[in-house]
Formats: sequence, structure tokens, C-alpha cells
Amino acid sequence: MSDWLAACDQGDRRAVRALVRSLDPTGSLEFAATADAARRMVFESAPGELGVVVGPLSGGVSEVNLAAAVAQDGNARCVVLARGGATGSLRSRAERAGVDLVADLDGVLPAEARAESDGGRRSAEPPLLRAARSAPALVGDVSERAPVIVFCSGRGGVGKTSVVAMAAATAASWGMRVCAIDLDLSCGNLYSCFGLGNGVDLARVVGQAGGESMSRELPGALADPGVQVLGPCELPEAAELVAPYAGELLSHASVEFDLVLVDTSACFTDAVAQAAQLADRLVLVCDGRPGATSSLARTSGLAARLGVERTRMVRLENGVSPRARRDEVRAPAGEGLEAARTQRVLDGGTEVPDLLGSGQVCELVGSASPFAESVATLVAQILSELGGLPECEEAERALSGAAPRRRSLFGGRWGAR
Repeated sequence: MSDWLAACDQGDRRAVRALVRSLDPTGSLEFAATADAARRMVFESAPGELGVVVGPLSGGVSEVNLAAAVAQDGNARCVVLARGGATGSLRSRAERAGVDLVADLDGVLPAEARAESDGGRRSAEPPLLRAARSAPALVGDVSERAPVIVFCSGRGGVGKTSVVAMAAATAASWGMRVCAIDLDLSCGNLYSCFGLGNGVDLARVVGQAGGESMSRELPGALADPGVQVLGPCELPEAAELVAPYAGELLSHASVEFDLVLVDTSACFTDAVAQAAQLADRLVLVCDGRPGATSSLARTSGLAARLGVERTRMVRLENGVSPRARRDEVRAPAGEGLEAARTQRVLDGGTEVPDLLGSGQVCELVGSASPFAESVATLVAQILSELGGLPECEEAERALSGAAPRRRSLFGGRWGAR
């Protein structure tokens, strides 16, 4: 007889028992009171003594992070991640984290039966967590599709849209086909940074305006030199209709383009939750205003509860003074960012918002602006990590942090410093 330990919600214990019986008919099962207790019990056990089942967990640490931690500790005989509606994206991430098996509980005990066993309490699960659990997987792995980079923040006015627009224009200047998607569905204005008069209505893109299915070829407004911009919704009230299709939209774009960049609203909507879960990198943007650290902590904590691993998160400090020392580090950001590295985008002065406000983001590419240079370095480093950095001299320069040959904001060519 072998021993098993499980950490899961009270209402899922019946399903987890059935899962363990299917895996090991003669095994014995014990439930840990908390996630911390489960990890401690496994760590203190003899190597190989316990098989571990993690999930579903609806609060606190996500089951993905807990299962990865138990696997990394190395004491468990095997680690099983249990979820209802397990996606291909989840299975791929779990495999990379060393989890032995991802078990779909819906195949063991239907969700309706699990809800009945919990007296219906599972219906009280927060809508954002339900949306993340049902989000579709992206097609293939990063080597087969475009990297998806999602920019989020816990408050407005941090310059997130400016960074996304600059990142898109920079990557396009390296020869990449870029899709920039605005998931601030009601009030987004990413298109204006490229001098476009309006955005492409996402309600029509996902087929909600005419009742059609989503086209395999995504329409978009082409912004020179090669950025295709999608969103937001033409009618703000259509946002609720579009939100459930955010994951499918990203999946389509990741197949058609070389890079997908996603701008989001200041708060986590269902659409933002799906994008965060599917992102290859989730860039959490903050600035130096009072309260920036606490808002970022709330955002990163929510991302962790949605199942976003710490290794996929990047903390981005925007608007940093060019005179600031490279080793200056602000206060810790809280849950979810303990292992995330911090990147910086430098303040480019008054010319940058003037150019962005007049739709001339492409004029900033390769300029003498510290803002342009630091965004280029950010994009190059993320693409390099994901294996998607183009073979381009300017991209290599940005990755190394070397100053490129560039022009001033007013057209004069500047030599490399």
C-alpha cells in the first residue's frame, strides 16, 4: 500500500479521492489542512514516501505554484496537479515545472457533482478565477507561435499604453510582423499613438456584431512600418460581449504574427485575466507615484492566484530618471514578484508624450530618447529569453545595451555614444 497526500478545496475532496483510487487502487489518502502544511509534510517525509495531489485551490497560493514548489523540493514520489477543465497551456507549464501528471477532474467526477458535494458553494468562486480556469490554451509552444507579451498595471496613468506602442514600433523596425491588441475594451486608445483615426472594432473581429465566428485572418489597422493594431470596441457597451473571446483572439494572433503585444485596462477584467494567464511574459508596469508599490502588489498577487508563475512576471518601473543609478531598487512588490526581475524604462522628456499624443510613435524608433532606447532593450531581453529575438543588428545592439547609431528627435543623425 502506498501513501498519498492531497491539498485541495474541501468541496473537491470527493473528486480527489476518486482520482487517487484510479491512480492507485490500494493507496491510502490523507488531506492537508493548508497548502503550507502540505508542503511541510512532504518536505519532512522520507524521500519517495508520499505521492502528492495538488488542487483545485480557489484561494491563496495557486495550485500550479504549489505543485511546482513540491516538485522542486524533490521529496515527493510523484506530483499530480488536479484541475477541472485542464488546458493545453496548463499542461505545458506544469511539465516544464517538473509536475508528473495533470489530471482533469471533470473526467473523474463531473463539475456538477463536485458542486453538489460542496453544497453548491463552488458557485461562489470569484468570476475572475472562473474565467482563468476556462481560458483556452494558446496554439503550440513558443517555438511554433509568436510570443505573447501582456502589459498590466494596478492603476491608470503609469504609461502602459506608451510602452506598448513603443515596443510594437521597435519590434516592427527589426522586421517583425507585430500585432498590437488593445484589451482596454471600453476606453482604449492604443491606435492613436500610431496616428490612426480609430481602432478596429473587436466586436466585429470576434464575430459578435454579425453573429459570425472569428475569422482565421484577423483584420486590423496597419500602422507603418508593419504594426497591425486591433481594438478596442467601437461601442463601449460591447465590451462584455467581447471579453469571453479574449483568449481565442490571442491564440489566433499568435499564429498569424511574429509577436503579439497586449495593452490592457487599469483593472483586471475577464479579458485581462485570460490574457494574463496565456501570456509568455506578464509585464507589470508601475511608476514612482505614491501608492505605486501597493497597487503593484495587489496586481501581482491576483496574477499569482490566476496561476501565473513568478518566472513569467516582469516588474517594469516606468518613467525612471536617466540620472538614477542602475543599482537603485524600490520597495518589494509583494506576492507573485518575489522571483521576478525588475526592468526600467527611462523618462524621455517632454518630447515623448508630444510625439505619442500626435500619433508619431514611429518617429521615436532609433532616436536619441532614453525612453526609446530602454524600451528597445526591454523588448530585446524578453524576446531573447523566449527564443524569438530576430537576427538583426539593431536588435542585437538593444540586447547588449549598446547605444545604436541614432538620430535626434528632430531628425539630425547622432553617432553612437
